[in-house]
Amino acid sequence: MKKISILTIFFFLTVIPLYAQTETTPFEYQSVVIGPGETGDWDDRFTDPGAVIYHEGLFHMFRNGFKGWPASVQIGYLTSEDGINWEEVTPDPIIETDEVEFAEIAALASSVVVTEDGTWMLYFYTWNSNSQWICGCEIGLATASDPLGDWTIHPEPVLVASETGNWDSHSLHQPDVILLEDGTFMMYYTGYGVNGNAMIGLATSEDGINWTRYNDPESDFSLFLESDPVLRERNSTWATGSLHQPRVVQTEDGFTMVFRLRRSGQGAMRLGLATSQDGIEWELLGDSPIFAPSDIDDSAFGFWFTALEHVDDIYYLYVESDGGNTGTTIYTYTYFGDIENIFN
Repeated sequence: MKKISILTIFFFLTVIPLYAQTETTPFEYQSVVIGPGETGDWDDRFTDPGAVIYHEGLFHMFRNGFKGWPASVQIGYLTSEDGINWEEVTPDPIIETDEVEFAEIAALASSVVVTEDGTWMLYFYTWNSNSQWICGCEIGLATASDPLGDWTIHPEPVLVASETGNWDSHSLHQPDVILLEDGTFMMYYTGYGVNGNAMIGLATSEDGINWTRYNDPESDFSLFLESDPVLRERNSTWATGSLHQPRVVQTEDGFTMVFRLRRSGQGAMRLGLATSQDGIEWELLGDSPIFAPSDIDDSAFGFWFTALEHVDDIYYLYVESDGGNTGTTIYTYTYFGDIENIFN
């Protein structure tokens, strides 16, 4: 996932023009959150924003830190009063991969919610092979009464790949969970089939543990007989290839999703934007991506993982920038106002 090859550089130089170009992202750069740790530390090469939530007047980030890829990942904890300036609460990880029995290589934080009774529910995905892209990943859950822990790891994954032949029958990545006011949990996730193509799915739950995939009874395509993706490439001149890594927030106007596009190679990645009234039917916003590797001034090879939060009409976008041999760094971008007007 983090290794740079000659083939990657080739795609960085040649595949980028296939997308409509984003010369300047509508998101405004704010600051660096944090970079890799000191040599020998648990995060001395790579770090990504993992899971971010705004709760009771404070931003919380459960970031992933690791020394190589694929390799064991540990989860750190930071807080911020403004979503821009961050402080580590503890220099040590609050959850380590070794604590997750069903994670063969890594467990990466991806989403967090807090229930009405004050339980913190941190969703992660495992990495279970030496492949840099598709891993036989599963989605897990850790709970605690306080973000510093102690964290209890649910003994089994809460969502796994579906039956062979379905669109998400190989790997499940990058869950993002929304907890609605009525107590319903909505999980958006990346699903991979055996062909390696990624689409974005939805599952719902009453308790955050037992999940039911969304299934459109009117769809009869063979890949979608058991369940259906809610976002995939179709009827678009720019949102083609793998659509994955959903980052979803709920606002007064509905739901907003930032998702990642990948055709081939790291340099070809982009971020796209979609909106929805009900969280099921999604509409692509604009006629081009909203973020490109060129929007990061000192990035050597583009970006990887992202996180998204929305507070007081401000969207906070956190992006893991790839600095090449220097490792990765988390950058902060913001957008203020109605997302429907982002291209105006």
